[in-house]
Amino acid sequence: MTDKKLISSLQGLRAVAFLCVVISHCGAPWLGPWAISVFVALSGFLMVCNYYDRPRTAPGLQSAIAFSFKKIRRLYPLHLIMMAAALLFVLKGLLAQPSARGVLSCAAQLAVSIFLLQTWIPSSRFWFCLNGVAWYLSVQAFLYAIFPTLLAVLKKADARKLRCIAAAIFCVQCLFSLAVWKAGLSGKAAFYLTYLCPLFRAGDFTISCCAGCLYHSRKQESTLPRSAFSLLELGAVLLAGGCLFIAAKQTGVLGAVAFRYNVLFTPSAVLLVWLLAMGKGFISRLLSAKPFLWLAQLSPYGFLIHQVLIRYMERVADKLDITVQPVVWTLTVFLLTLCLSWFYKALERRVRQRHAKVAAQ
Repeated sequence: MTDKKLISSLQGLRAVAFLCVVISHCGAPWLGPWAISVFVALSGFLMVCNYYDRPRTAPGLQSAIAFSFKKIRRLYPLHLIMMAAALLFVLKGLLAQPSARGVLSCAAQLAVSIFLLQTWIPSSRFWFCLNGVAWYLSVQAFLYAIFPTLLAVLKKADARKLRCIAAAIFCVQCLFSLAVWKAGLSGKAAFYLTYLCPLFRAGDFTISCCAGCLYHSRKQESTLPRSAFSLLELGAVLLAGGCLFIAAKQTGVLGAVAFRYNVLFTPSAVLLVWLLAMGKGFISRLLSAKPFLWLAQLSPYGFLIHQVLIRYMERVADKLDITVQPVVWTLTVFLLTLCLSWFYKALERRVRQRHAKVAAQ
C-alpha cells in the first residue's frame, strides 16, 4: 500500500480508539464518544489522502450511493452476521411472550438494521437495535455518500478558506449544542442530535476533510525538529485527556450532554490526527509499531463483533452465576473479540482468494 493509503501512526491511533470502544462497553462509557470522534476524524482525513489525486466520481445520487456501498461492502456481510446473532435475543423474547406488537417491532428493527437507517429515525427504539454498534455504520454510509461532492468543493478552496470553513462549521456546531443545552432538551434528545444524527456528524467529518486537504497541500513544508513534534503530540494527548476528564466528571457546560458527546472532543481528535500524520514525534513512532498495526487491521471486524459478544457472555455468566472482576472481564472480552476478528478476517481472505481463482478460470 502506498503512503497515501496507509499512514502507520494513524492506524495505530485507530487501534487505540478501538480499544477504548471495547473498554467503554465494559464499564467506562466516557471513552466511547472520544473514540468515535477519533474514528470520524480519521475517516475524513484518510479519505482525502486516498482520493485527493483521483479523478472525480460522476455526480448524482446514484453515484453517491454506489460509492458509499463500495466503501462499506467489505464489512456489510459481518454486519448481517452479527445482526442475526443479536436477533436471537429478540426472538427468544417473542417466544416467551408472543404478541403482534412484538412481531411488528422486531420486523421494523430488522428492516432498519438491514438498510442501515438506525440513525435517521429519532427514536431510541431503533438507535441501538439488534447490534447496537452498527449505528456508526449507518452514519458512515451517509458520510461516504457525501464525500465525493464534499471533496470536489474543498479542492477548490485555498488554505485560508479551508481554515475558515473548518472554523465556521465548528462554531455552528457549538452554537447548535448551546441551543440544545439552553432549550433544556431531554438527555435522549440532546444525545441523538449531537452524537448520533448523521447531519450533525457531517460537521466534524467536514472539519477532518479540511484538515486532510491542508495536510495534502502542506505536508512537505514543516521544518520543525522532531523534539518539537514530540512536544506537540504530547500536548494533543494531554488535551484529549483533559476532555476525557471533563466528560467523565461531567464538569461545567462542556460536561453537559449537548457537548460531551461530540464538540468537546472534535478539536483534540482532529489535532491529534494531523500531528500523528506528520509522523515526526515520539508518539507517532510508538503508534507505528507492529502490534498497533496488527490490531488496527482487526479493529473494523472487532468493532462490529464485540458488543454482541458481550451480550452472550453476560447471558452465560448469569446462567452460571459467575461474578468476574471488571479487569478480567474486559481482558476476556478483548481477547475473544480479537480471536473472532482474526478468524473472520482469515475466512474472508480465503473466500476472496477462491473467488479470484474462479474469476481467473
